[in-house]
Amino acid sequence: MRFLHTSDLHIGKVVNGFSMLEEQKYVLRQITEIAQTRRVDAVFLSGDLYDRSVPSAQAVSVLDEFLTGLIDAGIPVFAIAGNHDCGERIGFANRILEKRGLYIEGTLKDPVAYVDMESGGEPVRIHMIPYAKPVEVRAFYQCEAVTYEDAMQELLKHIAYRSGGANILLTHQFVVDHGKEPELSDSETRVSVGGADQVEAANFKAFTYTALGHIHGCQQIGDPSVCYSGSPIKYSFSEVQHQKGVILGEVQAGKLHWETIALYPLHDMRKIRGKLADLICEQVVDAADAEDYLLAVLTNEEELIDPIGTLRSVYPNVMQLQLERSIREEQNVRQYVNELKEKTPNELFEDFYLHVMGKELSEEQRAVAVEAIEEAKEEMR
Repeated sequence: MRFLHTSDLHIGKVVNGFSMLEEQKYVLRQITEIAQTRRVDAVFLSGDLYDRSVPSAQAVSVLDEFLTGLIDAGIPVFAIAGNHDCGERIGFANRILEKRGLYIEGTLKDPVAYVDMESGGEPVRIHMIPYAKPVEVRAFYQCEAVTYEDAMQELLKHIAYRSGGANILLTHQFVVDHGKEPELSDSETRVSVGGADQVEAANFKAFTYTALGHIHGCQQIGDPSVCYSGSPIKYSFSEVQHQKGVILGEVQAGKLHWETIALYPLHDMRKIRGKLADLICEQVVDAADAEDYLLAVLTNEEELIDPIGTLRSVYPNVMQLQLERSIREEQNVRQYVNELKEKTPNELFEDFYLHVMGKELSEEQRAVAVEAIEEAKEEMR
């Protein structure tokens, strides 16, 4: 069986005030073309189909066009809800849609929803676990799951594994390898307290392949059979070094092989740095696509009049502007704050006295200060 794995489409996303819909339509057409030319048996969408739980009408139309194109080409699609999706909404009419080859799971099932397929004599069972918080797992299965790890272990108890064939899982979670986190970016949404959202990759060792969603960089986590496809589009400047793509996988005789197929944006997301006059000179502007989405870092020390307007006169899609001198000042402030955190109350008082009086504490003054600080600590306990 040959499959294409992607996730985190975030259709309808707006980045720094710029709609990504045209970018998304452009890259989704590439995915459809890859699926057809590579003759895949299935496409996996591992969550965050939309960017919002209540998507715009335009976003719904874009996803509809994408899914319709795949189904009309005779390619079954398997999709689950992510943390940005409303499971009940994306799962609407799923039992009817299954007759056309579109399998969407938005809410929990018991047993976990699955579909059996066969390609080239290779039997495969595809299991789909939509994103669910521990409180939802507790309520649905009447268990005591507290963390996401607890919840996943409970969910896996309700998997109907297929014997004598491959088992593939789609899920949308923050998966780690013995506590080691995957490579992260700024565009991912996490709510983590003490690692409570972490799920260990070792939980998925029973599956031939685990198609993960949630993290925006393509990467395996732990075993090579546990993979994040990453998002098909760059959604933050922390992703400028990413080569976006989809995972093309194949399961044959119980063995897995996969590779990444590159996707190319309509307009890239990148950073430029230099003096304002240099960045807007014709030679620099013509060196790359002037309509790329840009973070511009200006190295000018002097005050500038309307630098963003000047940049946008040649780079219409400047998303962010930073002044290097402001970055340095912010770094200095952060460093100073970090240094303060490392000092004891006694050291902080000595620094304060030196700053105000212009001289250091005497031994007698230091002893009085230490005594006063200790008394204050006792009163606070």
